[in-house]
Amino acid sequence: MERPLPPRALVTGGAGFVGHAVVRSLVARGVAVTVVDPAPPHPRWPADVHHVRRPLPDGLAEAVAGCDVVFHVAGVWDGRPGGEARMQRLNVEGTRSVLALGRPVVYTSSSITCGFGDEARPGTEDEPAEDPAHPMRGTPRAYHDTKLEAERLVGAAGGLLVNPDYVVGPGDLTGVVTGPLLRASRMPILPAPPGGKCFVGVDDVGEGHVLAWQRGQPARRYLLGAENRRYANVIASLAHAARRPCFVVPLPEDAHAALRRIPGLAPLAGALEQMSLVRYRSSARARSELGWNPGPVNAALRAMVVDNESESHYQ
Repeated sequence: MERPLPPRALVTGGAGFVGHAVVRSLVARGVAVTVVDPAPPHPRWPADVHHVRRPLPDGLAEAVAGCDVVFHVAGVWDGRPGGEARMQRLNVEGTRSVLALGRPVVYTSSSITCGFGDEARPGTEDEPAEDPAHPMRGTPRAYHDTKLEAERLVGAAGGLLVNPDYVVGPGDLTGVVTGPLLRASRMPILPAPPGGKCFVGVDDVGEGHVLAWQRGQPARRYLLGAENRRYANVIASLAHAARRPCFVVPLPEDAHAALRRIPGLAPLAGALEQMSLVRYRSSARARSELGWNPGPVNAALRAMVVDNESESHYQ
């Protein structure tokens, strides 16, 4: 049975990269939206979005008035000193505050809590998130743990769970998600890691959230990923969209081990280790149970390049 869309919905973190796409998808379906987010209004918001510009949990009591559903998108990945405490505070305690409102919740988790595999056998929502041969360390570990804890809280309350994979497309104002790919695509010679990920357009992720509310089963994860592709392939596609030459030089799989032996390069080595893995996933559940049908990733990559070249706020 399909749930009706609410007259008004609250979106936490609605000024962010994923959050603004959720706002757009709701408004396109005739839902009035209130956003609670301390950031400025997002330039891709439709008209008439009500914005409570305050952080969690301060603005929740004011923002939730008249809202029947909460799309809880707000979250943080923070690798700075003290980042683990900040992730615990927003990802877990912020989720407790949202659940205390007593409204149904659609929660934006992450693919990091789900299993991964290769092209022949991509990971699913029901498999362990970690490969014993490549344990998560540092920020990825803390992010995984806090998102998983928040998932359990939401699931226990009968909420709905969506797990976006690597999101690309227009509207990443800070460049935290898409910036590394864009910067790499500007390099005339790219030393490319051998790994890959499941990529998905940001507007398709927004649609997936709305479909999860309409058709999802409580406490059941829904991976949102469109295409499994190598990092080098995606970066070359960005360069092509920008009409720039990009010569890809593959890195060996153990390049991260050499970097770990150089003082001060441990964080870079950790990132390279993760990007050396083939972390492919399947969105079969979202496609079959939600009717989610994402578009081609290359279209999102082209829109990402156009948006980046036309806006001065990108780094």
